[in-house]
Parts: sequence; structure tokens; C-alpha cells
Amino acid sequence: MPQIEKNALVFGASGISGWSLMNQCLQYPSKDAFKSVTGLCNRPLSKQDACLPGDERLKIISGVDLTQSVDTVTEQLKKIENIGSINIVFFCAYIDGSDFDSRRQLNTSILCTTIESLENAGANLETVILQTGGKGYGLEFSQELDIRPPLHENMPRIPEPWRSNVFYYEQYDTLERLSEGGRKWSFSEIRPDGIIGFVPGSNAMNLAQGIAMYLTLYREVNGRGARVPFPGTAHGYASQHSDTFQDILSKMEIFAALNRDRCTHGSSFNVANGEAVSWAQAWPGICAYFGLVGDGPGDQLVIIQDFVIKHQEVWDQLVESHGLRAGSITSFNWPFIHFMLVEFDFDRQYSLDLARSVGFKESIDTVDGYRIAFDRMVKAKLIPSL
Repeated sequence: MPQIEKNALVFGASGISGWSLMNQCLQYPSKDAFKSVTGLCNRPLSKQDACLPGDERLKIISGVDLTQSVDTVTEQLKKIENIGSINIVFFCAYIDGSDFDSRRQLNTSILCTTIESLENAGANLETVILQTGGKGYGLEFSQELDIRPPLHENMPRIPEPWRSNVFYYEQYDTLERLSEGGRKWSFSEIRPDGIIGFVPGSNAMNLAQGIAMYLTLYREVNGRGARVPFPGTAHGYASQHSDTFQDILSKMEIFAALNRDRCTHGSSFNVANGEAVSWAQAWPGICAYFGLVGDGPGDQLVIIQDFVIKHQEVWDQLVESHGLRAGSITSFNWPFIHFMLVEFDFDRQYSLDLARSVGFKESIDTVDGYRIAFDRMVKAKLIPSL
């Protein structure tokens, strides 16, 4: 029996997950696994600006606004030349909201609109891969809930009143409902923890980019070989977590899409780099990339945002002398970096037993993942080459 051609559609192509998916679909698990890859996003995005390969199989379509009506989005999707051949969908789109209710309504609505519009536009859907994350384990509410790692996929959903604040649950239930009634497509959910990686444009919640800009500035102010204390607490420095490099995440999502006999309808999988790590293990290696010496927490808490504001002129000089993209440091969400490095200070490691049991064996050293992300930032002129 001839193998059915795989044609992928990536929603949220300009994000940290979508960008990696477009790259990995062109090469993983082989260079001919996908006949075509189409990335969709709302904001304008070109291959060149996005640092994407010139592979003719890759297309990017901007101006797809999932907040519009199903009829409007259907017409936008009909612009895809091979829409009738699209059979694999990766859904990584996300819209932030002012509160839990708005985030739940917005992100459930755009997923529902996506599926209904694809069906109306004539897509030949076989598989939908939904990307969620650690919110499903209640990590946002660690002070109210008893988080007991290792976290695994068959854990029950967290109790109310926190349960209603997790929009991932409603997204999953939406796919379960929409796939009923004799539909021939199935879906799986992939759960990363903190995603480490690169985005070519502005991304206000990219941990690796925030760390890269901070350490670049720290080196410029204090010189090569300077010691950099970890900005969090001793407890947070030692806590265990399961970082997920963007390419490992993409490979797991592609693996689930291509192996439906093992990754069955409605299945959920954790994904991470491999063994859990602590900042005590990763911080020295991360700092070494920038020619710095990473130390444990000092006597005083470091507020990264204060350091960045104090030395804004130094960064401006780096932008001018190295031809960096302007505005990235001022538009960055520095309270997010403080939250991830200082306040997110509890054990939350994932179990990877289920992913391993179905045959997904990919792994990477966490510091190596950071280094690859930093190299990509250098190429995109987000940070200077050091």
C-alpha cells in the first residue's frame, strides 16, 4: 500500500513552538517525511526575517486572524493552495488575556474556529496535535495546591476553584467533542514544561532570550570572567524541573502525528529534554556561554529588571556597535523572568515514562539546548556574537 503524503499546517507559526515545528518538519524524522509545511500567523512574517530555510516545501501565510468568524477564517484558509491535501495540524496558537476567564474563552474559541474552518475549507484532516503545558498540573497555583512530582499524564485534573482557570482542559474537551460524530481525524495533546528556545521576532515571555540579554549586558558592564550570582533563592536554585528545548518539543509533536497506532486518539504525553535538572546544574553552563562564571544565590536578591534599567545606555551602545535589532530589551517582559527564576522555586519534574514507552527516545542536555538557542539569537542579531 502506498504511503499517504503528509502535509502539515502549523498554527502559531511565529511563536517559539511554531517556528521550531516549521524547521523540524522539513528534516525530522527524515527530510522527506512531509511533502509540504505551511505556517499560519496573524502578523506579517517572511522566511528571511524569520531565519527560516528557503526550502520550497515551506510556505508562510500571514494575516490569518482566528478571532474572526468561522466564515471569515474559512475564506482565509482557502487561500492555501493545497488545503484539500492538508492532513496534519499542529495547534500552537495562543492569545493572552487580562484574566483567567478571558484566556479560557479566547483560546478555546480560536481552537474551535480553527477546526470548524478547516473542515469547511475542505482540509482532509487526519491528525490534530494540541500543545498545552504544565498549567494542566496546576503549576500556576503551587502555593494553594499540593504539587507532587514526578508529574504524569494520568493524574486527575486539579480541583475547583482552580480547575476552571486552566483553559487547556477546555481545549482538550473541545477537540474531544468536535472529533465525535464519525469524524475520521484523531487528536493528541503534548505537554511541555518551560520551553527553551528562539523566536526571531519579539517575544515577551521567552526565558532563554531574557537570560541571554541579561547576561550579555552583565558581561558588558562587568567584563569577561565576572561572577554572576543566580538571581533567585537557594531553595529555587536546588529545585528540580523539566525544561523542554523547542526542537525536542517539535520532534515529540511530529512523532505523535506520524505514529497514530502508538499515540492513539485522545492520548496525552509529557515532553522534556530528558532527566530533570536544577538551576544549580544549568546556571554555570549557561553563564559560561557568555564568558561568565555562574555562582549560586548571593546574600541579596537580584532584581534583573533594575539592572537592565540602570544600564539601558550600555545596551543601546551594543545595539549600535553590533547592528542588533532595536527595542528588544525595552519591550521584554522582565517580571516574567523574575517569576521564572525567583518565584517558580518548587520541584515540578515530569515523568517521561509514557513517551518513552511508545518509542520517543529523543533527548538533549539542557545546557546544550540553551546554547543552540543562544546561537540562533546571535544569527538573528538579537544578541552580539561573543
